[in-house]
Amino acid sequence: MKKILFVTNMYPTSDNPFFGIFIKEQIDALKKSFVFEEIIYLINGLHKSKLEYLKSIFIVPYLIKKNKPDIIHIHYGISGLFLLFFRPNIPVYLTLHGCDFQDHGDNKFQVWISKLIAKKVDQIFVQNQEMKELGLLINPNTEILTCGVDTEFFNSELAKSISFDKKVIVFPSNPDREEKNYPLFSKIVNQLETDLKDNVIIKCIDKMTRSEIRNLLSSASCLLMTSISEGSPQVIKEALSCGLPVVSVPVGNVGEMIEGVPNCYVSSTFEVDELTKLVIKALLGNKDGIRSSFVDKNIYDNNNIAFRLAEYYQIKKNNLLFSE
Repeated sequence: MKKILFVTNMYPTSDNPFFGIFIKEQIDALKKSFVFEEIIYLINGLHKSKLEYLKSIFIVPYLIKKNKPDIIHIHYGISGLFLLFFRPNIPVYLTLHGCDFQDHGDNKFQVWISKLIAKKVDQIFVQNQEMKELGLLINPNTEILTCGVDTEFFNSELAKSISFDKKVIVFPSNPDREEKNYPLFSKIVNQLETDLKDNVIIKCIDKMTRSEIRNLLSSASCLLMTSISEGSPQVIKEALSCGLPVVSVPVGNVGEMIEGVPNCYVSSTFEVDELTKLVIKALLGNKDGIRSSFVDKNIYDNNNIAFRLAEYYQIKKNNLLFSE
């Protein structure tokens, strides 16, 4: 049985059971397509210390020597920091998630590090076409392979309905995260309330269980994304899977995800007036056909993504372009 060492800075823990849950879900789905033993190494720089990244330079080589994995899969660019000092002679895959590779102002250093690391791996997986174009400048083995969504779980038919007495607009993250751009979201909601002559309810997806997220996405009126930068946002996939209208600024691959999906819109700008009009349009529409149009694409489901990932894992070592 093959062994795969997953090195990631996002993965559920007992204290944070939904932190990086989508990576665990991808690994679980992969088990249906590929027989392997997994070894998980979490670089928990968010909840512990940034020193965890420096410690990984020594710990990952130790884990490789101890466990002798056949494959290494790194999630998030700077999780592969060890590659700048030690390059094992086994296939190494790297999934880049967005802000680790796309420069949006205050992340220049980690983007620089991620690019150095990307040169050292055999295969890069990215989240959208813009990232692919950047990746190909560094490594010829760059392909789009987004993280999938559990469309069976994120289904409004399984959700517990929540009753609201006003329109509910979902902000898809923690408002304190600067890259998610809550100030723009707030301006749009203020304009929306002025135009509708009524208040709306704001719900933020933060510190919620998977079931709570599903219940909210199934009961809300619209999800509004105002992020400065995104890769392939999981919450958009979850919202569409639950049949929720989505309005977004032009980031990541949101445009591709909602293409052909009714009553969902991507703005051409970050202007408040345009986005407000699109939200009103979504609120005046309905949810008919959103889930079916999205799911029928058969692109973003976890099982489909896992099957494609298994195909990459089964590529013979001799066919991979190793970086020295």
